Amino acid sequence: MRRHYISDGVLTKYERESGKLRLSGGSWSVNVDDFALDKLNKIVYITERYRYEIEKDDAVSGGYFRQFKGENKLVVPISKWTKKEK
Repeated sequence: MRRHYISDGVLTKYERESGKLRLSGGSWSVNVDDFALDKLNKIVYITERYRYEIEKDDAVSGGYFRQFKGENKLVVPISKWTKKEK
């Protein structure tokens, strides 16, 4: 199964709920080396239990950039996302 795709400016990623970072009380991160933020409007993460959504501009303003293992990431705390149970 493909773990991500981009369609009409929406990045959709499939992740395990346990894949969240432990930063800021729980966060999702976007690898900005792999995904050009200027081409995105919205980011959606889908786990086995929830669907998380955030507008790209809200992710940038509510998150922070950090480097992990040589990758540039946009880290966005869970509190900034819209979370819906599946």
